Amino acid sequence: MSVNTHSSQSGSRRRLQRSLIAAAVSAFAGAAFADADATAAAPQETVTEELIRMLAAHNALSADDAAKLLNRLQAQKAAPAAPTAAAAAPAAPVDATAANPADKGKVRVIYVPESEKQKIRDEVKAEVIAQAKAENWAQPNAIPEWTKHITIEGDLRYRQEGDFYDQSNDPNQINFQAINSGAPVNVNFASTTPVVLPYLNTQSDRQLPRFRARLGLVAQISEDLTTSFRFNSGNNTNPVSTDQTLGTDFNKTTFVIDRAYFDYHPSKNLSVWAGRAPNPFESTDLLFDRDLNFDGVSTQLRHSFADNLRGRLTLGAFSIENTAYDFPSTSSQKGSGRDKWLFSAQLGLDWKLQPGMTVSGSVAYHDYYELDGKARPCDPNPLSASIACSADDGRPGFIQKGNTLFALRQLTPAQPTDPQFQYFGLASPFRILDTLVTLDRTIDGPVHARIDLDYVRNLGYHRKAVVDKGPVNNFGGCATSDPSCTASFAGGGNAFMVQARFGYGETVARWQWNAFGGYKRLDSDAVVDAFTDSDFHYGGTNAKGYFIGGNLGLAHNTWFTARYLSASEVSGPPLSIDVLQFDLNARF
Repeated sequence: MSVNTHSSQSGSRRRLQRSLIAAAVSAFAGAAFADADATAAAPQETVTEELIRMLAAHNALSADDAAKLLNRLQAQKAAPAAPTAAAAAPAAPVDATAANPADKGKVRVIYVPESEKQKIRDEVKAEVIAQAKAENWAQPNAIPEWTKHITIEGDLRYRQEGDFYDQSNDPNQINFQAINSGAPVNVNFASTTPVVLPYLNTQSDRQLPRFRARLGLVAQISEDLTTSFRFNSGNNTNPVSTDQTLGTDFNKTTFVIDRAYFDYHPSKNLSVWAGRAPNPFESTDLLFDRDLNFDGVSTQLRHSFADNLRGRLTLGAFSIENTAYDFPSTSSQKGSGRDKWLFSAQLGLDWKLQPGMTVSGSVAYHDYYELDGKARPCDPNPLSASIACSADDGRPGFIQKGNTLFALRQLTPAQPTDPQFQYFGLASPFRILDTLVTLDRTIDGPVHARIDLDYVRNLGYHRKAVVDKGPVNNFGGCATSDPSCTASFAGGGNAFMVQARFGYGETVARWQWNAFGGYKRLDSDAVVDAFTDSDFHYGGTNAKGYFIGGNLGLAHNTWFTARYLSASEVSGPPLSIDVLQFDLNARF
């Protein structure tokens, strides 16, 4: 839910208007017209009636309120004068005009001294000023004009997560992200330089208290242009997670820019986004994690073929990695740029089969340009980890785990005992075809049943080409009883997911609920492991398994989520990971 400052300002203006009206009417009603001659001055009731009509004519007083005030004045004039109490005994009412017929045609009212009128005015003024200070609306233009066009939104999540590892998992699984994000590692076990490799945790359970905080601002620049900023917790090294793990000796956490983009929508059927924007494509977390944002430009064109059939075409070009300006930094000869891009196109249809039933389908093609690595000579052999090679820009900036990797540097050591410092790149190109079908059926009002079917095929994956590059992971295991066995490469290029959801679409109120579950399988090179779901199998590809969970509304825009994800490896060394998450969520 968003908060708009314009609505609060309008409410303050209305309260100010009512206070001033009340003050004006009270002042006129209490003013004295002592012995006012009807021919010389208008009587008090006439003056008040004219004031009420004037305020109603200028929309400062509603018609209903004006009618009530006028009726009250008429009733007061028609009612007999109230008797006054004497000091000793009640006196009989006296007809003043009978005692002095010459007074006919005159209106007599109680005289209010000037000091008393001033006191009344001061009291009204003090009351209005006190309310103005309390609500910050008394001064003209106290709220700047630009705030009328700003919308603030955000959310907060606290998560308690448990990661559970099977004790039969292979402990010797290399952490390639740690290698590629730091200095190259020596891989020559025959060298005199020690071989120190980083490894993944595969057997020790972990308990992680985490939180996520996000704050966004949307500015309405014009009728067809908005700009959006969003800040969130997390870091700038992991594109698929905005979680901040607690337990850092009570240290403060970071707050980074998550989104910053233009949204241009000249018509209801055309939108253009530029900057760091949310995912513009219809997709599941089989392909793109829910926290992933895209750097670049995209556009979507929508068209209605009939009342029950609507189509959309989405195009995008996104910068994944821009070559460092002075690469390689340790050489006076700079390499040419090797920028990495994602070019995407998606065609989708929404077909309303009957009231309460909709089928949506889409076909997308995502071409990752220059994302796979290119092996290049590094001659002479670098004897220090601080020396860069031209092939180093082929390593991915971020990976989770699962994609097939190979050595990027073609090294020619002078001596067999020389160290061989190495980086690793993606062995397969990624040209992904994604087919998604969704069936949504209304069960009872806001309660829906929904099924998603997602199939992904990496058209750039070719087993022989990957094997020819000399992969260093994703080999099938050998039985310990067969020492002559030679492990063979066991990667693949397909992925699919089926998931079902039942209940409310969103849990925005107390006791609203939904439940979900499904099964997914990702071969090693079906999708880019850096951008897929970061929770299933604790991130990455080469995984298969199921997931279940649900949401329960606790209050307005406050809800509880529970999820359980159980996954194991598709091929290669054993790696089974179960993830249990409990979330407390709130948004505004």
